[in-house]
Amino acid sequence: MLTHGNLQANVQQAVEHARFTKDSTLLGVLPQFHSFGLTVLTILPLTIGNRAIYTARFVPQQIVKLVRKHKPHAFIGIPSMYGALLKLKNAGPGDFRSLRYAVSGAEPLPDDIAQRFNERFEVRISEGYGLTETSPVTNMCQPWDYKRHSVGPCVPRLDCRIVDPETEKKLEAGCEGEIRFRGPNIMKGYFKLEDETAQAFDEAGFFRTGDIGRMDKDGHLFITGRLKEMLIVGGENVFPREIEEVLNSHPSIHASAVIGRSCSIRGELPVAFVELEEGASFDEGALKSHCKQSLAGYKIPREIRVLDELPRNPTGKIMRRALGPLIEADSMNA
Repeated sequence: MLTHGNLQANVQQAVEHARFTKDSTLLGVLPQFHSFGLTVLTILPLTIGNRAIYTARFVPQQIVKLVRKHKPHAFIGIPSMYGALLKLKNAGPGDFRSLRYAVSGAEPLPDDIAQRFNERFEVRISEGYGLTETSPVTNMCQPWDYKRHSVGPCVPRLDCRIVDPETEKKLEAGCEGEIRFRGPNIMKGYFKLEDETAQAFDEAGFFRTGDIGRMDKDGHLFITGRLKEMLIVGGENVFPREIEEVLNSHPSIHASAVIGRSCSIRGELPVAFVELEEGASFDEGALKSHCKQSLAGYKIPREIRVLDELPRNPTGKIMRRALGPLIEADSMNA
């Protein structure tokens, strides 16, 4: 349940953090029924009176045409959109010169896409972070204060702490733990779910995100994994995102998702699902060899499967939980 006060607070936080003014022009393609598109592309421009260019469908060439025509200061997208823009042959740095912000949210930004986009178009993608429960924006990397792999500092008037989920102890800078927030943009609760609402907040009133990360001494947040999606492989913690980053860096892979498969000996084993680049061929052995160059042995996927398309929600975020039934079905048929 997001109140008018939550949404109003988050708009003001985003405006101050990104230094948007009524002269700013935003371009985006995110669905406006989702919290990200609703807050940033709808309520924000209506609140401060700036210009918003909205296109209902993501077509890479159309995005470039809109940027050339309207010269927006910010483009609001998701990682796969930036990957698609990189495939255009007739676009260059001049086309994106007006952008002060190229914002990426909804899911982790692959390092490969971030680097190649900056090298080709001379635009550094600003990765952001947030949840529906936080209205949704909590962090965004600022071009003038950029740190690689960081989602940036928190928006104003939002408290963030990193907590050991087992001991509930607040951790120091540089230590990994659960990310928790407290501020005016945090939800009122889950509708008619009193128990779930109570469990979502700790004794100090901080919202439990379920995400794992660390904060450096300058207040920059780094997301390292998902507490609920963390795998336990032979007693070792394994975060899917780390494996996905390596898989996504292979030239044949467009996107990937890693989940765990139950194992009576090791507890869980990582299984990867991949979506290939157009025209690419699948070579499981080559992909595993690629993983061996960057990952410890227990983190290498025991199996890699190809899907025509990975399951995604309306904003394009890959839904790992939708892949579980594929493994369960195999276990039942075995």
